[in-house]
Amino acid sequence: MVQAEIFHLWVIEKPSNMSIAQLRKEFPADKAGLHVLIAESEKPYHARKVTLLNGPHTVLSPVAYLSGVNIVRDACHHPVIGKYIKKVQFDELMQTLDLPMEELKKFGADVLERFDNPYVDHQVTSIMLNSFPKFETRDLPGLKIYLERKGELPKGLVLGLAAIITYYKGGTRADGAPIQPNDAQEIMDRLTQLWATNDTRKVAEGVLGATDVIWKETKQNLNEIPGLTDMVTDFLNQIQAKGMLETVKGIL
Repeated sequence: MVQAEIFHLWVIEKPSNMSIAQLRKEFPADKAGLHVLIAESEKPYHARKVTLLNGPHTVLSPVAYLSGVNIVRDACHHPVIGKYIKKVQFDELMQTLDLPMEELKKFGADVLERFDNPYVDHQVTSIMLNSFPKFETRDLPGLKIYLERKGELPKGLVLGLAAIITYYKGGTRADGAPIQPNDAQEIMDRLTQLWATNDTRKVAEGVLGATDVIWKETKQNLNEIPGLTDMVTDFLNQIQAKGMLETVKGIL
């Protein structure tokens, strides 16, 4: 290895015929200074990675780009978008996981440090490839769990979804930069058809109900989630009326 980031984690699920202590003795990677965790199950750690690393990426990218920010690191330092990222990370997504909170906070802080890597100009547009499937895998489960646990929708995640929907409208940004969504053609065609109605309610209902082309894994009409259609519609209207940045300020 010539060059790498300092962040690494290898979680090993122990076999049924060995104890964690036995496996640590057999494979003492921790003594070599490696971040290797031997656990009863890898599932909570897989969920933590997808939720707290990939989840924020998926929603911060369209929010940042439509606010005029192109690089993940710059989004972290932005006085408004930076607060939005922390809200999604610590106040929303983190509340949906089942590992100890101190452990989650440490991982969440490490993720933000990684986002802030001064040597990587991570373009937010590169993250937005296939945003809808990513949201379905990384953020939708957390949205549902948050609603179940808190009795209300996570505004940051819902705003992120509205930002994705807005990004798929295409066109140009306020500064003239092109908005060029990239996804499966059937998804692109559906969003073009919905935005052609010039009716944000129809856009929200159409996207949330598109189990045939967007929500293929869950097969759930998201209009059935209490309050989601109204909130997405409201955010779409706000973004159209006053821009993304002012809309973000409204939930902070």
